[in-house]
Amino acid sequence: MPQGIPGAHNVDHIGVSVPNLDQAVSFFQDVLGAESLFRFDEGPCTENSADLEKTLGVDPTSKLRIAMMRLGPSLNLELMEYRTPGQNSSVPKNSDVDVPHIAFWVEDMEIAAKYLATHGCPLLAGPFQSDQGPKTGQQIRYFTAPWGMALELLHRPEHMPYEKETQSRLFGPLPSWQQPLPCRSHIRAEKTSA
Repeated sequence: MPQGIPGAHNVDHIGVSVPNLDQAVSFFQDVLGAESLFRFDEGPCTENSADLEKTLGVDPTSKLRIAMMRLGPSLNLELMEYRTPGQNSSVPKNSDVDVPHIAFWVEDMEIAAKYLATHGCPLLAGPFQSDQGPKTGQQIRYFTAPWGMALELLHRPEHMPYEKETQSRLFGPLPSWQQPLPCRSHIRAEKTSA
């Protein structure tokens, strides 16, 4: 396995730019079950007057509102609302370069899709199942957030053909959405008690 970044332990978070932070926080909290951890502002005339041009490569007059959320047991999600001159605010297509999506492993595609539909989430056609190749048996179905962000439902069988070619395995599923993974404070406590 390639070594990667020296000293790296894990992926810390995924950041997503959203058009309206309050709407996005409500959606991720109320519909997708995320927990809001903290919020802050950055840029000129904010509590953190960081130079966003130097740190993020954006217009120096930009302002940024951020909400950090915990989405399920394994993902830290950073939602960011930029206010910047010349900003492209159109929702990109799923096929556009640098468009993220978040996939949710679900036990039952039909139950998950019905839940999302009752909460007003537009669902694309599906589910679609891969019938050949390395991901035979995997099912997917896309849906969107109220502002158009692509999201995905996914279900995989216990074993898949790609496993014959590598010792590495896709992560998940976890036993439960509510079962937390160890966080840094738990790991530190274990080291000091040993």
